[in-house]
Amino acid sequence: MNLLHSFVWCLSLSWKASKFYTILRIIAGITTPLIVIALAFTGKHVIDLLADQGIFAQEVKTLVVLLVGLFALAVTRTLIQRADQYCQAMHEDILNGKLSLIIMERALSADLEYFDNPAYHDKLMAANSDSYGIVYIIWNAMSTMSAIISFAGAFFVLWYVNFIYGLVILVAAIPSSIMAAHYTKMLYMLNLDQINGQRQMGYIQSVATDRFYAQDLRLYNAGGRFKEKYQRIWKELFVNRRSATRRRALFIGMLECLPEAVLAWISIDIALNVLDGQATVGDYSLYIGLAGQLWSAISMLSSSIVNIYDNQMKIENFKAIENFKNRVEDHGTKQLQEVESISFEDISFAYPGTEQMALNKINFYLYKGEKVALVGLNGSGKSTLIKLLLRLCDPNDGIIRINGIDVKEYTLVSLRAAFSCYFQDMWNYSFTLRENFALADETCADLEKGAKIALNAADCNDIIEKCIKGLDTNITRIFEPDGIELSGGQHQKLALARTLYRRHSALILDEPSSNLDPKAEHDIFEALKEYSQDKMTIFTSHRLSNVFLADRIIVLENGCIIEDGTQKELLANPHRYAELYKYQQEKYIENTSE
Repeated sequence: MNLLHSFVWCLSLSWKASKFYTILRIIAGITTPLIVIALAFTGKHVIDLLADQGIFAQEVKTLVVLLVGLFALAVTRTLIQRADQYCQAMHEDILNGKLSLIIMERALSADLEYFDNPAYHDKLMAANSDSYGIVYIIWNAMSTMSAIISFAGAFFVLWYVNFIYGLVILVAAIPSSIMAAHYTKMLYMLNLDQINGQRQMGYIQSVATDRFYAQDLRLYNAGGRFKEKYQRIWKELFVNRRSATRRRALFIGMLECLPEAVLAWISIDIALNVLDGQATVGDYSLYIGLAGQLWSAISMLSSSIVNIYDNQMKIENFKAIENFKNRVEDHGTKQLQEVESISFEDISFAYPGTEQMALNKINFYLYKGEKVALVGLNGSGKSTLIKLLLRLCDPNDGIIRINGIDVKEYTLVSLRAAFSCYFQDMWNYSFTLRENFALADETCADLEKGAKIALNAADCNDIIEKCIKGLDTNITRIFEPDGIELSGGQHQKLALARTLYRRHSALILDEPSSNLDPKAEHDIFEALKEYSQDKMTIFTSHRLSNVFLADRIIVLENGCIIEDGTQKELLANPHRYAELYKYQQEKYIENTSE
C-alpha cells in the first residue's frame, strides 16, 4: 500500500508539472515493447524466406513488404525513443524545479528553532539529495509497464513453443532480482546513516571556498587541518560504502550467470531442432531473440521494481521534513495596521532542547512614540524578547499583546509587516542594491527616493560613492565583476538603511552599531533620533553611551527584568545599570588618558 501511495503521489506531481509530457511518456512506454515484438516476428519471416531459395523467387513481393515493414517499424521505434528522450529531459527539468521549490518553501516556512536542530538539517539535506531521484519513480513505473508487456509477449510465445523455456528463464532470474532488491535497500539505508558525515564534508568544502573565511584560514594556516578532516570523514564513509558495493557486485554478478547459462542451453536446444527439421532458421532467430528479450524484460522489471522501492523510501524521506511541525502556527485572522501599544504579560521561554529559561516571568508595557533600550550582558534575553514579539518563536507561558490583542490573533504577515527590524547578525544579499531594498519592502511606490533617504539616514555616503551603476550595482563580486565589496561596518550600515527603508509603525534595532567606528556610530544615532520621532522604537546596545536615544531603559539579567526606568533614575540607584555605566565610563577615561 505504501508503494502504491508513493506511486500515486509521484504521478500526481508529474501530472501537475506537465500533463503533456506525462501522456507522451506513457504512450512511449507502452508502444516501444510492442514494436520490438513485432520486429522479432517480421524478422523471423524474412529469414525463413531468405533461407529457402525456391520460396524467395515466388514470394519476392512478400519479402519486399516484410523488408519495408521492418524499416518502418525500426524508424518508428527510433523516432519514439528520441521523442521519449526529449520528453524525459524536459519533464525532469520541470519536476526538479518543482521539487526544489517545494524544499525551499518548507525551509522558508520552518520555525526558526529548527535551524539549530541537527536532525532537521540531516533531513533537509537528505530531501534535497533525494529530490533528484524522486522523479524517476514515474519513469520506473513506465519501464515496469514496458517490461510487463515485453515479458508477457516473449513469455507466452516461448511457452507455446516449449513452456520449459519461459519457466526456466523466469526461475533463473529470481535470485539475482531478490539480491538486487536487498542491496538496494541496504545501500540506501547506509546513505541515510552517512548524511551527517556528508553534511560535515559539505560544510568543510563551503568554508574552504568561501571568501568570508579566506583571511582566517590563511592567518592560522588552517587549510591543511581542514583538508585532513575532510579526508578523514570521506575515507570512513567510502570504506563502508566500498564494502557493501563490493559484496553487491560479487553476489549479483554470480547470480546473473544463471540466466545466461539458461539462454545458452535454449540456444543449443533450438539449434538441434533446426538440424532435425523440427524448426526453421527463422524460428531459431525468433526464439533466441524472444528468450533474450524475456531475460531483458525480467531484468528490467526487477530493476524497475527495485528502483520504485528505492525511490519510495526516498519519497518517504522527502516527505519526512513535514514531520517537523511548526510550533508557531498562523491561525490569526486580524490584520495589524499600526502598533499603538505592546505588553509582555508573565512571559517565560526556554529554547527547545534546553531546560534553562531564557526568559522568566517578564512583564513590561510599551506605548506609541516611546523609545525603549534593552540593556544587559550577552545571553540576558534581549534578542529573545525581539524574537517572541515578532513570533519567530512563541513563549512557553504568558501572553504578548499588541493594541490589547493577543499577537496570535493577528496574521503572521500583518504582524511582521508592522515592524522594521535590524538583527545584530543581519547581512546583505549578493544582488543589486535595488533588489536588496526591494526585498526589504516591495510595496514602496518610489524605490529610488525611499532608498536615497534611507542611505543618507544610515550614513552610507561611502557606499554610494563606490556604486558606479547606482542602485543597479551588485553587492559583492560573486556574480558580477564590477560589483562592490563592503567592509563589516559598511555591510551593517547598508543593512540598517534597508531597515529604515521599510515602512513601519514600530522600529526594532538589535545592536545596530556593533561594527561601526565611533564617528559613524554617533552620526547614525543622531539620525535615528530624528528619524524615529513619534515612532515606537526598541533597541539593544552594549554601549551605554548610545542610550541617550531612549526615553526608558529596561535592564535584563539571566532572563529577568531587574531594572526599569529613565537613565537618570537608574544612575541614581547603585544597581546593575549604574555599575555597567560606571565601568564603561572608567574604561573610556582610562583608554583616552593613555
